[in-house]
Amino acid sequence: MKAIKYLVMGALMIGFGTPVLAQDGTKADIDAVKKIISSKPADLDKQMKPYYKENRKNAEMMMAFARAFYEAKDTAHAHEYAQYALVASKNKYAPAYVLLGDIAALADDGGAAASWYDQAIYYDNKLAEAYRKYAMVYRKIDPRGAAQKLDDLKANCPEVNVDAIKGHIFMVAGDEKSAYNEFKKVPIAQLDKSYLNEFARASYFQGHFEDALAACEQGLKEKPRNATFTRLAMFSNYELKNYDAAKGYIYKYFNETDSAKYSEYDHYYSALIYDALGEQQNAFGEYDKALALVNDSSMIKKWAILKTLSDAYLKNKDFAKATDYYKQMLGAKKDLTYDDEEGLANIYSKDGDASADPAKKVEMIKKADEVYADLIKKYPTQEVYSTYMRANLNNKLDNNMEKSLAKPYYEKLASLLSGRSDRTKGQDTMLKTAYHYLMFNAYINKNVDGAKGFAEKILQIDPEYKAALEIQALK
Repeated sequence: MKAIKYLVMGALMIGFGTPVLAQDGTKADIDAVKKIISSKPADLDKQMKPYYKENRKNAEMMMAFARAFYEAKDTAHAHEYAQYALVASKNKYAPAYVLLGDIAALADDGGAAASWYDQAIYYDNKLAEAYRKYAMVYRKIDPRGAAQKLDDLKANCPEVNVDAIKGHIFMVAGDEKSAYNEFKKVPIAQLDKSYLNEFARASYFQGHFEDALAACEQGLKEKPRNATFTRLAMFSNYELKNYDAAKGYIYKYFNETDSAKYSEYDHYYSALIYDALGEQQNAFGEYDKALALVNDSSMIKKWAILKTLSDAYLKNKDFAKATDYYKQMLGAKKDLTYDDEEGLANIYSKDGDASADPAKKVEMIKKADEVYADLIKKYPTQEVYSTYMRANLNNKLDNNMEKSLAKPYYEKLASLLSGRSDRTKGQDTMLKTAYHYLMFNAYINKNVDGAKGFAEKILQIDPEYKAALEIQALK
């Protein structure tokens, strides 16, 4: 397997080991061994033999040689000399076990690495390095087990701050909630750049926008041109409704950061910020940039951008563009829902309501009605609501019930709901609306008995309904 999950960690461990505390007369041997290793002689083992013989009973010296080999990426000899260190110490020298764990990690054998680090802890339960490395390799196998090992370190070495390391472990494991909880325990000024980055991301994705912003602001004190901190500061300010501050970060992000690769998400958020500030032309421009960059692998989907863009034009009462973008959204989204498809009817209805042209008003209301007619066929379970909406729309087209355009739909609605014993409050309201229409429709058509009959039905639902009481009182 060509996996790299431990290779990076192993590479980072080079040079991370316990520094050699050489005794008098040994520094020259270590320097000499390093020169031999760096020259890569064909007779390496022969040249090393005198140094081995002279120091074979000194675990610390064997370990210094092993580390020299490890740092030169000669893991075979590093392993050999680490074993010599164990022989010299009667298998009790913890740093040797740590190095053997490092070698196993480089070989992508996390289980073996964790086992070696555990051995180191057994022989020296205050060796913080061993706990940390155990946790780093074990996090892929069991993040909570890795975190528990750090709790053991805290118990044995109370002065060591392990919370940030635990946060990192959970972040790498994709457990953002646990990562946030651990990072939150650490004073923000004590987190380095990488941990601040992770804390900011964990906070943002868990919805803790104030913490995300605080982490970003702390990071920007040291790295004012950092793209990640600037980006998340912009996003977090938007979520906190600090729109002016968010706008300031738009300029900073796109003009004063290093190594930023702008994404559709960046332009989408910029559009939302401009929209919130009423700067709609800037918003429309950013939405267009987002649409130009979005693809199937994007975090935000094309249909979501199109929907938001349609909403923005609708708010601006540009019904033509709102309709156009909404239709594009319907074409882009897979697995459409009833609510998705109903949205087009809402735009048509609002367009009709806003129109001063009677002919256009009729045209738009009829288009909305057609949408609901189609929805009844596609979503039979929504027949009651769709019929209710068709009744309301047709009522808009009928001045004072002159043509009784809504009557067949309210009659249909009444037939769908009247016999149901499990009606919701919302359905009771729909039924009462249907009866109200039918009651007055009967009354204006001089059918008083019919009007009283519908009034009685209303009062069974709402005994204090004033209009029904007035009709019932007629003589």
